[in-house]
Amino acid sequence: MWLSPKAARSAIARRLTPKLKLRISKLRHGELAWQRSINTRPIRPAHRINDVYDARSAQASSLADVRRALEQFEVDFVELPEPSAFTPFVVVPAAQTEAALSAIARGLLAPNAEESWSLKLLDSAGVSVSPGQGEKDPSRIAAARCLRHCVAFNGRELSTPREAVTVEFWDRLEPDVPRADGAVHLPGTLRRKLTGHDLSLDYIEPAVWQHALTNGSLLRLPAPHLKVLHEPVDIVYTWVDGADPAWLRRMRNARGQVDLNFTEPSALADSRFTNRDELKYSLRSLEYYASWARHIFIVTDDQVPPWLNVSHPQLTVVDHRDIFTDPTVLPVFNSHAIESQLHHIAGLSDRYLYLNDDCFFLRPSDPELFYTGSGLAKHFPSVVPLDIDGWSPRDLPIISAAKQGRDYLLDKYGRTVTHRFKHTPHAQLRPVLEAMEREEPALFAQVAASPFRSPIDFSIPSSLHHFDAYARGKSVEGDIGYQFVDLSREDLELQLGRIARRTDLDVCCLNETYIPQEKQASIETAVRSFFDDRFPVPSSFELPSPDRSSQLAGTGSRDRTAVDVV
Repeated sequence: MWLSPKAARSAIARRLTPKLKLRISKLRHGELAWQRSINTRPIRPAHRINDVYDARSAQASSLADVRRALEQFEVDFVELPEPSAFTPFVVVPAAQTEAALSAIARGLLAPNAEESWSLKLLDSAGVSVSPGQGEKDPSRIAAARCLRHCVAFNGRELSTPREAVTVEFWDRLEPDVPRADGAVHLPGTLRRKLTGHDLSLDYIEPAVWQHALTNGSLLRLPAPHLKVLHEPVDIVYTWVDGADPAWLRRMRNARGQVDLNFTEPSALADSRFTNRDELKYSLRSLEYYASWARHIFIVTDDQVPPWLNVSHPQLTVVDHRDIFTDPTVLPVFNSHAIESQLHHIAGLSDRYLYLNDDCFFLRPSDPELFYTGSGLAKHFPSVVPLDIDGWSPRDLPIISAAKQGRDYLLDKYGRTVTHRFKHTPHAQLRPVLEAMEREEPALFAQVAASPFRSPIDFSIPSSLHHFDAYARGKSVEGDIGYQFVDLSREDLELQLGRIARRTDLDVCCLNETYIPQEKQASIETAVRSFFDDRFPVPSSFELPSPDRSSQLAGTGSRDRTAVDVV
């Protein structure tokens, strides 16, 4: 029987053990120890990141470097207005293609350059053009993508393709060239070579071009773009240290009073409260790729991570007692109960993301990933449908809560749903939650008073809010690059390695329902290795450690938002 190459690879892969798959994957990507010792070039101090990393600052710095190189060699250019801070575009007249490429090569790519850059040439169809082909026929080049590589001290590159600066070469038109709308272009208009329509404009008329040249080489829109959110967005985490003796005493005392006939066992599993320092690495990922957040609130049960810089001006630790409407129900050890009270946080913005600490950002993002420019929230439905049966004690808590939410919709709006939501950061609208609580105070009180997860719980911020906000016309379905990893997988290391390499994911989630005791140590090792490899640079939300202090010795102090390129 004949098999296609893809089918043959799949057939072979099914016969390999997870350990052998992992070794082959590392071999393929040059990640085995002996390969690294041969292939790894010394990281030049010029682009080694030791202190904090912020992709937005890195992007601004890269754009400034490209502009400076073009200015230095007197190349005319205009920076286009784009809704996102990432992947900026600069337009150069096609007649100056060779001059622009020479300026980039001399300013950024020279052997003695202080930073590490790469250059990718594209034709009008977006297909790569080799340097030799481009040199032979410069008119074939429609764009040059310039990417500065920001590398951590462990060799992990933190920059992604989203931080590239694209220089496009636009044709200057002769008279009587027709426009797409049936009119005729003005002579001297610059028109894009690339055939896509993914920019804010496809051509620039002579007067507009000249005005931009004399105003800092910036083409500005007359007002902020309708698609850009202008309201602040906060971040809310919930966190627990399941190894804290005082907390354990409270939890075990409460657990001893639970009716086990009405509680799914995973709701009481110790793994639900395991602390692997996920919050530390989630905050690193947030600072790397979502530094647009205004303020971060960390909600805890009278606990503070020992590494947390509580004096940070953008961070506030909030105790359960400060947000529960009825503090007499405390203590609770149920994330559904704690989540139901988050919108009570003092000073919280009307729009905020709720994150579990097992969620991590993996590439640069904008607030518009989670909100529309008009302020509507975005939700991200899972591809996995709910079964049509009613809730029962047999269901996992996340399933029973989703079914409860489905019943809520049916009772309140006469509508139903078939899918729950991905385990991503959840975009919240505080006014919607306040309205929901005013209308259903008993529901919120019931969930808040549930000490452990129960089949009659509602998952308010991560499910019910999205259903209700959508029904009110306040939320829309969004799209997000996302991967969920079950930590109990046999091929966990293989999956984590793949995620560490991917640049097409916005976020990932590492989670488990239940982990046998005999697998705890191996999972701890795999997860810790992934964290240290993928998020190696400490954030400004951490207290300096002795190792970090020695690592930074001699580098001098820097602004916390700056890319530390030393």
